[in-house]
Amino acid sequence: IFTDVHLNNEAYRNLEYLCEHAPGRLLGTDESILALNYLKDYFEEMGADTVFLQEYTTPAWLHHKTEVSILSEKCNIRLRADALGPSSSTSDNGLVGNVIEVQGLEELKELDPEEVKGKIVFYNRPVNMTLVNSFRIYGSAVDQRARGPAVAAELGASGVLVRSVGTRIDTFPHTGSTRFKDKKIPCAAISTVDADILSDALKDNPLLQVKMIIEAEALEEITTYNLIADIKGSEFPDEYIVVGGHIDAWFNSPGAHDDGIGCVQSADVLRIFKDLGLKNRRSIRAIMFMDEELYQSGGNAYAEYTKEYNIKNYLALEADAGGFTPVGFQVDAPDSIVSIIAAYQPLLQPYGIHYIRKGGSGVDIYPLKQSGVPLMGYRTDSQRYMDLHHSAYDTFDKVHIRELQLGSGNMAAIIYLIDKYGLD
Repeated sequence: IFTDVHLNNEAYRNLEYLCEHAPGRLLGTDESILALNYLKDYFEEMGADTVFLQEYTTPAWLHHKTEVSILSEKCNIRLRADALGPSSSTSDNGLVGNVIEVQGLEELKELDPEEVKGKIVFYNRPVNMTLVNSFRIYGSAVDQRARGPAVAAELGASGVLVRSVGTRIDTFPHTGSTRFKDKKIPCAAISTVDADILSDALKDNPLLQVKMIIEAEALEEITTYNLIADIKGSEFPDEYIVVGGHIDAWFNSPGAHDDGIGCVQSADVLRIFKDLGLKNRRSIRAIMFMDEELYQSGGNAYAEYTKEYNIKNYLALEADAGGFTPVGFQVDAPDSIVSIIAAYQPLLQPYGIHYIRKGGSGVDIYPLKQSGVPLMGYRTDSQRYMDLHHSAYDTFDKVHIRELQLGSGNMAAIIYLIDKYGLD
């Protein structure tokens, strides 16, 4: 498996195509469909036994424009910003307001609502860089983006700016999803450099004003798809080992590590089985999930599809943690199954798998947990991931072919072992 994968660059070239020809492939965009059709053709040319688009309907949100500026008597200072999804639009003339800076949701909640009413709330708590795991660093401040706009809206704010949730001080805004309750307001992330600029400007002039222009479109319902490709099993063709990633990427990003690489690695698993003639006992199913980023509709749609057609998912593995050097697998399953899978770790140690242990898996496959499906997540060295997550910095040149190939090989190898020896 590893000899094959290190001598093959198809996954790398597939990722290059997605990044160059279908960047910003958010749910509902032409780019998202282009990406699906490209990989659909790839699976068909590969000779997969079944290839189809699983159709479903979902709300969608499309971004058209974001501009944020500090208004000044001398000159306006443009801040680098990207709207959060699904932000509401401003009027054509934009939203102008005074800014109130806070270090988090709790600080905002302690204020008198009259202080907040009509203001643009600026959440400016940095991430906790003393943590080692970058996903935990991300978790130390992501509440400002995920829940901050809803809290500000409830208190009467007119808009929200959020310091980008990332590990670099740079000029790349990092967007992402936010969750409103009843009332939506315009909201955007600004880069960490621009957050410092705005904070310093507020210290000099607490009464300064900011202008926001956001043009976005909320769609009540669209038709979209998950892409599914199967290699049928020789003994248990009705039992499916699922491997996948999410095909969508934010409007501002080529989506190389998040999660184009997870998709091409999952596709490469099928190629490896086909090229080597491995006799899989169960069917291997690759899924390119739509809409992990905004509403998580693709994973839910597949879970409903499997219930409707009584499909037995034997196990599901997701790759959505970047395509850097492999470090391990996490298993969300009963301890008895975790121990069976963990026993394979010594076989994969030479290829970078330092642990197989109990833990979380992935957003797209998580709905399958309700049906008792064992879940797995492929994990890589996380130190660089939040530098580029949800930003224009997540480009193809940030991917190293050897790291990508090691991911494909380890995913194929663990699936080979689980398929061969089972989970009993």
